[in-house]
Amino acid sequence: MPSQKVPGRPGGNISRFERPGDPSQRNTQVRHMAPPRAAYDREEKRVFPYWTIPVVLVCVGLLSLLSWLAAREYEVHRQFQNVSRQVATGTLYPGISVNGVDVGGMTLEEATAALETNTQQQGEAFAIGIAYGERKWRITSEEVPLRFDTQEVLERAFALGRRGSLRDRYAEIQSLQNGGVSFATSLGYDREKVRELTDTVAAAIDQPATDATLYAFDPTLKSFVFTPEQAGFAVAADKLYADVLAALDARQYDAMIQATGAPVQPAVTQEMLVPMFGRISSFTTETTNDSNRNTNISLSADALNGKVVMPGETLSFNESTGQRTAEKGYKEAGAISGGQLIDDTGGGVCQTSSTLFNAVVRADLEIVERSQHTWPSSYVPRGEDAAVDWPRLDFVFRNNTGYPIFLLAWYADQTVTVEVYGKLLDGGGTIDLYSETIETLTPSDEVIRTRDTSMAPGTSKVAKQKRTGYVVDTYKVYYDANGVELRREKLWRTTYRAVQKEIYYN
Repeated sequence: MPSQKVPGRPGGNISRFERPGDPSQRNTQVRHMAPPRAAYDREEKRVFPYWTIPVVLVCVGLLSLLSWLAAREYEVHRQFQNVSRQVATGTLYPGISVNGVDVGGMTLEEATAALETNTQQQGEAFAIGIAYGERKWRITSEEVPLRFDTQEVLERAFALGRRGSLRDRYAEIQSLQNGGVSFATSLGYDREKVRELTDTVAAAIDQPATDATLYAFDPTLKSFVFTPEQAGFAVAADKLYADVLAALDARQYDAMIQATGAPVQPAVTQEMLVPMFGRISSFTTETTNDSNRNTNISLSADALNGKVVMPGETLSFNESTGQRTAEKGYKEAGAISGGQLIDDTGGGVCQTSSTLFNAVVRADLEIVERSQHTWPSSYVPRGEDAAVDWPRLDFVFRNNTGYPIFLLAWYADQTVTVEVYGKLLDGGGTIDLYSETIETLTPSDEVIRTRDTSMAPGTSKVAKQKRTGYVVDTYKVYYDANGVELRREKLWRTTYRAVQKEIYYN
């Protein structure tokens, strides 16, 4: 059946259905298909979504904000590039002047050239004198040329606006442009060179103090001779340098400056040395009435007399006397050899060496070499002897002090004496020896009989006497100036072996 259009109704044609024989049903269906007007209006309003309006507005706002941010960022970038261009220049910034010359926008070379045509850049000649007594020195412009400090000033000017962050630099550049900064050059000179020259003059004037020293020893007077001390002089070097600078700065180019200073006192005076030196020790032993033996002792003492031992040096008894020979005047006298008492040229000199040893050890000098006798000597206590026998046995000591040691030795009236002179022991103290026998060695009573075919038949002689042996400890004992014992140190242990009686026969 053909469709009919309903006027003013969207949606086009509406079909009407009819069923034969049932018109009422048809009318009812027609009314059912026609919606009311109110329902149509509600359907029409839902066609347009009102929520899209805020979305559109937000989008438009975001686009505007982004556009504004982009424009602002571009302006910041443009300004940064502008600032960077102004900062990153190789010229002096605008607003800087030197000696009234505007050097802004110039390179250092251009500014130097501009100042050379504007300012007299030649130094002035000078000759500043320094006097001390009759002596004189001069510091001249040939040694220290005067010059304008143009380069130094330009370097300081060039440094403006080039310190700190970019913002700080830009702010300083703007300040220069608005307010400006002026510099002025001045005559300058090499101050280090001036100091070098004034120090050279001061060194030429300086006179160090001279300490008093030990010069010699007079063995006749038994006294020391000293060189006297001399005071020195030290220039006030800092003041001399400052005075020369002041004259240069004031352009007093012909000034004469007086060098000043102060005396320098010596550290050691003769008055200090005199009580420090004297006889350190002395030792005397008694001899016998054997004239030959006493002659040998006297000759060996004379060989030691007047000897000087410098600090660190050693003295050898054998080297001092040399070989004891008849040509030197030595006589035949009793001497110990191989455990026997024999006559030997130079016999008895062991008493001189033992006397020397006792004097030296009491002077606290270092014992380098010392030997004992086969049996104890009668002229010194056990453990305090020093045997010598050319060239096998020797007595040697070293001067372990910081000053010379002088020896005096002589024989007189059956005594031999050795004195040691030099720097006295600290505090006026003294040293003595103490020997203690800690063991006695008893020899066998059996007599040893030895045949000697060189002897006449039927003859005999005693080769060795029976002698008791000893073990002895010897100590150095230190006393203060009042004789109070301070300490004792063990020097050595000496063993004298027991000797059996021995008879030679044929």
